[in-house]
Amino acid sequence: MSGFDSMILAWRFGIKPKMWGCTQAMAMSKYKKTCGVSLKNLSKEFNIGTKLSLEATNTKGKRLVDFTPTELASMKEYNKVDTDLCAKLFKELAKGISKAEMVQIDMTTRMLVEPKFNLDYRLIREAQESVKAEKSRSLRELAEQIGIDDIVDEVSVEEQVRTQLASSAKFSELLTSLGIDPPTKPSPTNPAKMTPALAKTDEEFIKLQEHANPIVAAAARARLEVKSTLLETRLEAFIRAADACGGKLPVPLRYCGADTTGRWSGEQYNMQNLPRIGKNPKPSDALRMSLLAPKGYKVIVADLSGIELRVNHYLWKVPSSMGMYADDAEADLYRAFAAARYDIEPDAVTKDQRQLAKVAQLGLGFGAGAPTFKRVAKLMGGLELTDAESLSIVTDWREQYSDIVDGWKAFQKSLTDLMQGNETAIDPWGMCVTEHKAVRLPSGRRIYYPELRKEVDNGKHEWWYGAGRHKARIYAGKGVENLVQALARDVIAGNALEFRKRTQMSPALMVHDELVYVVPETYADTLLKELQSIMRTPPSWWPELVTWSEGDIADCYGDAK
Repeated sequence: MSGFDSMILAWRFGIKPKMWGCTQAMAMSKYKKTCGVSLKNLSKEFNIGTKLSLEATNTKGKRLVDFTPTELASMKEYNKVDTDLCAKLFKELAKGISKAEMVQIDMTTRMLVEPKFNLDYRLIREAQESVKAEKSRSLRELAEQIGIDDIVDEVSVEEQVRTQLASSAKFSELLTSLGIDPPTKPSPTNPAKMTPALAKTDEEFIKLQEHANPIVAAAARARLEVKSTLLETRLEAFIRAADACGGKLPVPLRYCGADTTGRWSGEQYNMQNLPRIGKNPKPSDALRMSLLAPKGYKVIVADLSGIELRVNHYLWKVPSSMGMYADDAEADLYRAFAAARYDIEPDAVTKDQRQLAKVAQLGLGFGAGAPTFKRVAKLMGGLELTDAESLSIVTDWREQYSDIVDGWKAFQKSLTDLMQGNETAIDPWGMCVTEHKAVRLPSGRRIYYPELRKEVDNGKHEWWYGAGRHKARIYAGKGVENLVQALARDVIAGNALEFRKRTQMSPALMVHDELVYVVPETYADTLLKELQSIMRTPPSWWPELVTWSEGDIADCYGDAK
């Protein structure tokens, strides 16, 4: 059952089953990259029947009263066949999924159909007005700078500037008129052709935002504001969703949305990627601040500290890291690398040195080389590194954490076993084991690599899996990243499952390494302590892993940090 179906059952018919199921979710990890997860394709894959077609009955724009008796009969038969197919499919898919993962699907559905947060409409609407006012101000200031000062053919000054900024071609013309060569890059579809490099992640465009010519800098920043309508879209989506639920905000997440690793992904207004709240107030703060606990309740939040970083270091048994965490579960791995790199005591590490070490730890764990790290350092930490500096940092990191480098090599070697179906352990713990085009994880889940094969391109042999739009290259660093993210996912999923067993509570929201609940105010302290205890306990399948978590209690999600 999809999210749409569950919403109809829960909100229109008042049906609240003891446990929710979803064949689409159950099929995601194994079939997303092959036949797909539609009922039509899965029915064909399992040979359980054929989905009917409604092409003859044009349902678009119709209400129930608009259907003829013949069309209603067709709809009835169509829905009956769908229901029968779904029931058969559920039984087939249930053979390959654990009870624990079925509970995860249930909890995911409940975040949607049983929303816990009340929406603060006032904050959202204030943010909407603030965004509109700031955009208008920026456009008018820029219009004055570039000489647009009058309405042309009933097009306002603001709209003229907006059009010039939003279009890559027109923006390039603007840069040329200001004496700037527009940045370009090879086209992703045709490398022989150059295309404007004006995306927010393009290095040359980023530099334009700090250009010595204030008009160029203002134009580049204003282009970002014009192109980025995500905040306005989200604010409006929050209101529409809450209106449909009596003022409560549903949390739509896709179970196994990252089908390779099994992590959840965001849908609609992407609750897994809400902008963080900084020291300086900004309109986007409203997204988190507007998620309120109802009267008599509190929001409790707990997040696993650096779980992916810890998993990567433990997976390959890095002695220094494991020893450090054994001595102190809250140890700072960023500071440790900085101290080693600069040959100083950890207490002597400066803020800038720690920031560089943080970027290194987060950016180098999966095989990035010096050119890539130079770009990552700029985007992630705002660090301007020379080629030599970037190479030096990469070299130091790989020397200090050679066990992780060996881990990349181990995964690369395992690809042959994956293709041939040999059962071999990839990691030194023996937790991740190769199967035929899949890696079996200690939780029992699998990372699937369908249609795994070698291809030759310009004389170079590379590994690929999937087909069509799902075709992807797999290599040492990417494979290790998949292992790490999948294991980290299973750690926090297990935490949510254990908390549910103890309290019968499902999360109000899950965000990669974070669990969020709305709980009775009277028990908030006790429940947070219980949650923290669970998250600071290693999973049964990896008792050596040292985990840690931080938590908070507040009246809204934005304050619980």
